[in-house]
Formats: sequence, C-alpha cells, structure tokens
Amino acid sequence: MNSRDVWEKLRIQLIPFFGDAVHIVISESWSAQYEKWFKEIEVSSFRESLRYTTEELKTRLNEKDVVMIFLVVNDSPEGVILGYPVKREQVKIFYLDTFAVRTRGKGIGRIVLRFIIQWAKLNGYYAIEVDTEAENEVGIPLQRFYESFDFVVQSIEDDGNITMTLTL
Repeated sequence: MNSRDVWEKLRIQLIPFFGDAVHIVISESWSAQYEKWFKEIEVSSFRESLRYTTEELKTRLNEKDVVMIFLVVNDSPEGVILGYPVKREQVKIFYLDTFAVRTRGKGIGRIVLRFIIQWAKLNGYYAIEVDTEAENEVGIPLQRFYESFDFVVQSIEDDGNITMTLTL
C-alpha cells in the first residue's frame, strides 16, 4: 500500500457522509485555490490568533516534505490536514500542524485521524505530535479527542497550549 491508497481508502470511508462528491485533494504546490480553501476552514475552525497569514502559509508550504490535504465536497472544503516532519532525538516525527473538519458530531474527525495515523506509520514516522488545548473556544474537548487515540500529554504551557504525542 502507498500513500495515495491510504487517502483513497479515506475517501471511500467518507462516501456515506458526503456521497460520491467527496474528494481528497493532495496539494503539490501553492495555489490561490488552496489558500482559499484553507482560509475557509480556518475561519470556521480556529480563532483569529491561531490562523495563518497568507505569507506564513506560503512559507510553510514551501518547506520540504510538507503535507497539505483537503477533503473537498462539491468544490467546497470540508476538512484540512497540514503537517510536516520534524526530527527529535534522531527519530522522524510527523508534526500535525493543522487538522480540522467542518462537519462536527458525526465522527468524521475520528475517521480522518485514523487515516492520518495509518499514513504516518506507512511513511516511517516514529510518532505524531500535535499542539492543542483542553477545549477550543466553542467547547470541543480537543485534549480528550487526542487522548482517545492514545496521544499522551508532553507539556502544558501557561497559555493553555498542550503538546501531545502518539508513539506509532
């Protein structure tokens, strides 16, 4: 199995929720369309202080081995995955920088995270790291969400940021 197979299997898992109109779009380079989709997801998922500027996003996407994947339904973004490899103690870790889905309460985030984990294992990552918070501004219990996948708290900062890691 290769990376594209993982994302195609995810698409198949999402068909019961969105129908055949659901697609997985893997960005290969920067585009105005990707920026538009990313910003749409950010506005509905993150408070302003957590959002990327256009320049920050362009810079991030130009780094080596960045992964940006969109879940798209009828040309509208339903979710986004943005991450990249980091090295810690000579092991390759996938840093899950941005992960959001628009439809909430149906288990879609759980399905997508399972596939992110599968993809990371397939690509030889030792662990997945994420920065999150106990709950977001609309009350979604993010720390518990990640803990349900066996992510472990590594640190909690004074501002409420929680760094969590899942060893694969």
